Amino acid sequence: MSADGFDILVGRNAEENAQLSFRLAHGNDWWFHAQGQAGSHVVVRMPRGRELTQETLLDAATLAAYHSKLRGRPVAEITYTQAKHVTRPRRGPVGLAIVQRFKTVRLDIDPRRLERLMEPQRRLAEE
Repeated sequence: MSADGFDILVGRNAEENAQLSFRLAHGNDWWFHAQGQAGSHVVVRMPRGRELTQETLLDAATLAAYHSKLRGRPVAEITYTQAKHVTRPRRGPVGLAIVQRFKTVRLDIDPRRLERLMEPQRRLAEE
């Protein structure tokens, strides 16, 4: 959940990335991925009439960086776009995505933000 109350979904492997990006995500949802790196697809559910906020963008980008080969680095470049601009290449491997009309954010990883985002996952693991 983002600081602004939007649901954030994270794929844990190639199969989940494919399900998330090509079956669960709706056109106006926002899609995030570490630029040029292997990692999770991250989707922010965006209700109709709502806009992506700066806080939610930073939350989703932080999760995309953490769940990628960039984990542990202080800075990450994250690609993002609306889900309608993400397609699967024909005959491509599961989880591979082609992205059009994207933007890139250069993100300084904030450890406090990451801790807040990971807390619900830690609580579930403890139960």
